[in-house]
Amino acid sequence: MLILFLRAVILFVTMVVLMRLMGKRQIGQLQPYELAMSMLIANLATPPMGDTAVPLLYGVVPMVAMIFIHALITLCGMKSERLRRLIDGHAYPVVKDGILSNRALDQLGFTMSDFLAEMRSAGFLRIQDVDTAIMETSGKLSVFPVPGKETATLSDLGITPSAGGLPVPVILSGRIQKENLPPLLVDETWLRAQLKKAGFDSLRAVALASLDPAGTLWIYSCENTCAPVVVQTQGG
Repeated sequence: MLILFLRAVILFVTMVVLMRLMGKRQIGQLQPYELAMSMLIANLATPPMGDTAVPLLYGVVPMVAMIFIHALITLCGMKSERLRRLIDGHAYPVVKDGILSNRALDQLGFTMSDFLAEMRSAGFLRIQDVDTAIMETSGKLSVFPVPGKETATLSDLGITPSAGGLPVPVILSGRIQKENLPPLLVDETWLRAQLKKAGFDSLRAVALASLDPAGTLWIYSCENTCAPVVVQTQGG
């Protein structure tokens, strides 16, 4: 039992040291090859940790080899821009100049719900407040506000912000979110009338429609790039 304990401690310390050698990045910021190596290192430590018949070196040596490979890839990536792009991929602009790109979402395998969740995680409730959004190679969404929407600037100037609250999606990828309509005191008939008013004859043409607390319906089309169509509804 004591031997198993000591082996576990040795392997754990080895893993921590080797992972520190990979750099300071958080798990969510790892490149794909770094995440794969992290998983491999964890798996390599398991057999010698639980089986005394497996020599410790059978776990330590492959883990050290993984760190060597990581260092080699990092060094080569620093020397070659082409190799770095091949390994890490490249960033995708999802929103540019306030225009959402559905083509970028498709290439990333992102649904509209996924994008809205990432945007909220970045501190943005409304797409119309976003000037630029870039999906980084690490999988993190970088979001930049439109000029004048920076919270600190508005506060410093004493400007009263517009009505707050979370915009509620009423259409996602051409499908009406029926469960969201009753709390908003609207129904499908009203929603379809607003879509027709905005020039949308089919639900399939709508990537996203959301109703904000100010009573404004924001509609995004399913074109490759789309700017919002705004429908003022007087609070529904």
